[in-house]
Amino acid sequence: MKTYIITLLSITTTCLFAQQKQVVHNYTLIKPSEWVIPKTDTLDYAFDSYSGAKALLLKRKFGNAKGASVAYPKALNFKDGTIEMDLASPGGKHGFVGFAFRIKDAHHYETLYFRPGSSGTINAVQYMPEKKAEFNWWDYEADKYQAKAILPLTAWFHVKAIVKGREISVFVNNQPKPVMFYKDLDPALKTGSVGFWLGNCSLGAYKNLVVNSSD
Repeated sequence: MKTYIITLLSITTTCLFAQQKQVVHNYTLIKPSEWVIPKTDTLDYAFDSYSGAKALLLKRKFGNAKGASVAYPKALNFKDGTIEMDLASPGGKHGFVGFAFRIKDAHHYETLYFRPGSSGTINAVQYMPEKKAEFNWWDYEADKYQAKAILPLTAWFHVKAIVKGREISVFVNNQPKPVMFYKDLDPALKTGSVGFWLGNCSLGAYKNLVVNSSD
């Protein structure tokens, strides 16, 4: 009887797992009407070519050390899954580009961003949750929030992130090992959209966002 119950539980668990559909959301083609894209007196965007590829360019007209901006599809509600995209920092060593996930609005989201100017150092990659009107990056400068990575200064690089619960693994340029593994994502930010992130720099280039969501 005990064996029967264990077998039944195993079959039930397998069936429930199988029912968790993997839904692919492909945003290689961005429709502005379906996205939230910042456009104000200090922010702008354009669909243009960068380094031989069509891309979304996010532009910051004035420097702001506390500034951070996100562009994301309105209808996406992401909890766990895989995020992939290509990023570039036209500003080189002064660039701060990345992605955001579980986005609730312009000031509530998780972010993982890259500093090409700090390639090869502990400051190359940084994670932080954003929950304030001003981007308080200085509160997340401890080594546990940062990681080393080799990043091109101005060229495109590929990013893949695997998110599960409160854990995230981040891979760069299809390397087999993650450049960052972080296991304490903010518990207050559980679901939301996924999109592109621009920090305190004049220009970021983004393309090929694909989200594989576990529904």
